[in-house]
Amino acid sequence: MTKNYRRLRAVAPVSATPVAAQAIGFIAAVAVLFFYLGFPLQAGLGERGLFLSEWLLLLLPALLFVWVAGFSFRETFSLRRPGGTKVAGALLLIAGAMPLGWFLAWAQGFVLPVPWDLLEGLEDLVTAESPSQFMWLLALLALTPAICEEAVFRGVLLAGIRGRGSAVRIAVVNGLLFGAFHISFESAFRFLPTAWLGFILAWAVLSTRSIWVGVLMHFVNNGSIVLITSVPALRAWLDRGGDAPPWVLLAPALLAVGVGVRLLSRESDPATTR
Repeated sequence: MTKNYRRLRAVAPVSATPVAAQAIGFIAAVAVLFFYLGFPLQAGLGERGLFLSEWLLLLLPALLFVWVAGFSFRETFSLRRPGGTKVAGALLLIAGAMPLGWFLAWAQGFVLPVPWDLLEGLEDLVTAESPSQFMWLLALLALTPAICEEAVFRGVLLAGIRGRGSAVRIAVVNGLLFGAFHISFESAFRFLPTAWLGFILAWAVLSTRSIWVGVLMHFVNNGSIVLITSVPALRAWLDRGGDAPPWVLLAPALLAVGVGVRLLSRESDPATTR
């Protein structure tokens, strides 16, 4: 076994990062692993199962894949520190992208039936009743996926398909696969807004060459959902217009996205290339 392992490690990779076939194959393997182990783990252990499945079935396989194959951790995971301008742009971009995602989810309700039972179950999951539960949900639903899912999708997958077209085209492919990964047995209703989020995150990481931008944006997106559902005043304000998000958010959201894209499209800060 040791001899075979040394032989595997001795074979130098063609490049510092996986190629498209390797990255997509890895995603397929992780999806199978998550299906046969992750879902039963979540069904049996609830929130703890969700926590374990993210760290053990997403992040750990991503790290092992890069390590065993001999790829560069820095290049595969885009481990560059973003500059202040990029961080500001990322925050503006996700601040605008979130309401636009809500509008997408609302609009698709005219085509797909809204799974109210599923949405109510998700709302119960992300609603905190105490400060300690709020912190736990931030760790479970915001920090954990921001690290684990970014390592898989904006790390391994994005490294594999990077350079195979324009940034927008690559981000679209990344977003579609990210959305497909989140389709549940009950409904495909989450696909479009999740694919939109994946597209935005992938484009931002491609533009900055820093996965930390994606981690930050992912955390802000998911953390905002926990905050909104856990604060009755915020939830009541969003629900005031019925099923549609408040239309007053549309113009500021478009403005934030425009400014965020402009900042992220600028030449890289010196800190970004370190």
